Amino acid sequence: MPSALSPNQVIELYGSLRWVLHQCPAGQIRGIVGAAGWDLARIPDGLDETGTGVRRPIIESAIDGLWAEFSEETRQARLRNLAQALIDFYKPKNMTDKVQSAILKNGFSFLNGDFVPVDATGQVPR
Repeated sequence: MPSALSPNQVIELYGSLRWVLHQCPAGQIRGIVGAAGWDLARIPDGLDETGTGVRRPIIESAIDGLWAEFSEETRQARLRNLAQALIDFYKPKNMTDKVQSAILKNGFSFLNGDFVPVDATGQVPR
């Protein structure tokens, strides 16, 4: 069973993961959150008027709007899914440390699908 996070921890972790998501290519963001469980029918594709470019702000606004609607229980589940989806996205690029570093700033490591508290040195206490 996943560990329970406080509402503040959920907000802080979402902010950190949201920043990592923002750094992803605009055309990939929608797919990443879709893999994390967001309802893609409610997230626009972000294509501009020419159909050749993707506008990040409308996609990200929709993502944040859906996040605001989630219950606390759903937020915790989606947060874990988002961490995993970002790790999966960055793994082929050997950049999963980007996601783990964002999580570590909040006093956690992401291991086996869960946020595990770490000590001041960034290690999981034994």
